[in-house]
Amino acid sequence: MTHLQRLLARPKETLTAHTLKVVAQVDHLARLRPLPQYPRLWPRLRWAAYLHDSGKLARAFQRGLASPKDRWGLRHEVLSLAFTAWMIADEADRLPIIAAITTHHRDASLILEHYHPGTGRVEKLIAELAPDDVRAWYDWLRDQGLPLAPFTAPSADVIYAALDEFEGWLRALQKQGVNHPDFAEAVLLRGYMLQADHRAAAQMPAPTGMTLDAAQLSAALDKQPYPHQQAAASHAAGSAVLVAPTGSGKTEAALLWAQAWPRPRLFYMLPYRVSMNAMKTRLEQITPRVGLQHGRALAALYYQLLDDNRDAKDALAQARAALNLSRLMDQPVRIFSPYHLLRTAYQIKGFEALLADCQDAALVVDEIHAYAPERLALILGLLSLLQRRFDLRLLIMTATLPPVVAEAIAEALGDLPVIRADPATLNRFTRHRLYVRAGDLFDALPEIAAASHEQATLVVTNTVRRARAAADRLRALGCSVLLLHGRFNDRDRARHEAELVRRFGRQRLLPPYPIVVATQVVEVSLDISLDALYSDPAPLDALLQRFGRINRWQQRDDLSPVTIFDRPTGRDDHFPVYDPALVERSLEVLRANSGQVVAEAAIDAWLAAVYADADAWRARWREAWDSFERYVIAPLHAFESADSGLEANFRALIDECAVLPLSLEDEYHSLAEENPIEAAALTVSLSWRQYKMLEQRGAAWPADRHKRLFLADAPYTPEAGLQLEDDAES
Repeated sequence: MTHLQRLLARPKETLTAHTLKVVAQVDHLARLRPLPQYPRLWPRLRWAAYLHDSGKLARAFQRGLASPKDRWGLRHEVLSLAFTAWMIADEADRLPIIAAITTHHRDASLILEHYHPGTGRVEKLIAELAPDDVRAWYDWLRDQGLPLAPFTAPSADVIYAALDEFEGWLRALQKQGVNHPDFAEAVLLRGYMLQADHRAAAQMPAPTGMTLDAAQLSAALDKQPYPHQQAAASHAAGSAVLVAPTGSGKTEAALLWAQAWPRPRLFYMLPYRVSMNAMKTRLEQITPRVGLQHGRALAALYYQLLDDNRDAKDALAQARAALNLSRLMDQPVRIFSPYHLLRTAYQIKGFEALLADCQDAALVVDEIHAYAPERLALILGLLSLLQRRFDLRLLIMTATLPPVVAEAIAEALGDLPVIRADPATLNRFTRHRLYVRAGDLFDALPEIAAASHEQATLVVTNTVRRARAAADRLRALGCSVLLLHGRFNDRDRARHEAELVRRFGRQRLLPPYPIVVATQVVEVSLDISLDALYSDPAPLDALLQRFGRINRWQQRDDLSPVTIFDRPTGRDDHFPVYDPALVERSLEVLRANSGQVVAEAAIDAWLAAVYADADAWRARWREAWDSFERYVIAPLHAFESADSGLEANFRALIDECAVLPLSLEDEYHSLAEENPIEAAALTVSLSWRQYKMLEQRGAAWPADRHKRLFLADAPYTPEAGLQLEDDAES
């Protein structure tokens, strides 16, 4: 033992100490997920954990730790394979153990490409082993209780044989993809090996499963649970679809569903950052240790901590720590976007660890209505794989379920039980009276301004350009306006959202009220309630989400008016953003019911009428589904990250870049070193199409050679956001 104390796995940590930590993490993960369907998985991973860093015995590796200029250029995990000769293991276990050891840092192709016979590298690896160190390592492993074969000196032949065996398995996995019988277990093998190694390096405690605060959950259920919440709580069959009105406690229903049977992880998937940020705050009232994962999660966590009266330095440190926990998959409850999960399908580096975390987990898919058919095809394609091969349980939730979306869910996921709000609940959530008016919303702005003195008013336009123009006209009419759209930077958007919740949240302030002018970003999970809506036309399911921000908690004795104008004029008369045919069919249904109560019980029939002729929607969904299944899902296999083409396809899917308004450049640089989160919060998210539009005008360019940040010479103000020549998106 004394002999090994001078051998390190990493700076200031001995090889023996690190090895025992990795073994302990494997044991922790095994307790969290026993996985009886894979009885040999954890014993194999335990062997791999003991042997994975054996190659760090190499003298050259130890010199590299002592002096970075002497850093070793060879791979220690390849040398570790030489020690597999000591294993006493079933022949069926050898190959998975070899695979886990070989790939616990690098992809298989990088190892196999550089360590085949003829390169001489394997022989150089063996030459770096000191016989005394090897013997001491053997004795230490035996002292841990491992059943070792008789001692033999490590040899190049053992390494070559192991690599050759692994390469044969890898080729079979590549050829058959998700249809290979070992596909799922191979993913779990590498995924949990990566998790155990990373958790050990980060000095993580044992992972824990989801726990709910029963008292807080009971308080959130509004005294008596709704029947759909009770049905979710007793749904022992597993996956389901939940359809219930906005404001009727779907989140609480999801938590009741998740606790019906213990699961090691609860994931909550939402389409928009504002939804995710709001959901984190909401879930933390009921369950501890909630993680947040999206492209701007660090900023969201930071501003949340600032709101809790922490100073900036403390908030920055805690935000970074929380994000690192999410990246290490430590929190038992995590909130993320579809793109985070789609990383697995596109084999982005580390995808096996995320797939492994999905094993036996529960996933709530909220706001399923929000996705275009092409995006929905990708999401459902991945969920289908996770359900089939990783026993992921799903609760798909929505306030509106168009028939075509229901058909797509059924085709992808099978005939899932549908939990619906009962007629009494639907009647209880009758909150609105519908009016459809001819013409453009802008023609009614004077009327809207006059009425706003007596009610909290929401105006929703379909584009940022129209939202900004409406806000300007209302201000000219003497109104106070709160503007919200997708072209604010994080700092200003957080301020606007906080003000919106402060004025119109559960503890709503007394009048006078500003008029809220917003794009469709207001449709998502902002827990706010206003008195009246005036809106541009949109598909019925989108409009119903807008309705959900009006009289949300039925604080009014009467019904709230929701008014749709049927014809934007000028540049927007072609219904940008939405399918024009879908908007026209929605208007037909709405006109037929103008002046009537919006009865929640009638919504299904309205949606059926709108989507009665949805062949174009189905064709778009089908084309995207077939392509995704054939070119992304089918070839998926473990031990390899995406090639450049597949990764480029994923980056294009995200379609987002960070743009810094030129007017904020000096402030950005002054903040960059002291508080990089505050600096990054000055950037605005644009699609690549929008960025290219600016670039073609000479109004945008990369801020550095790495092209991680872009500058935009376009007007920006904290009250209006970034002004593009054509703000055609939210």
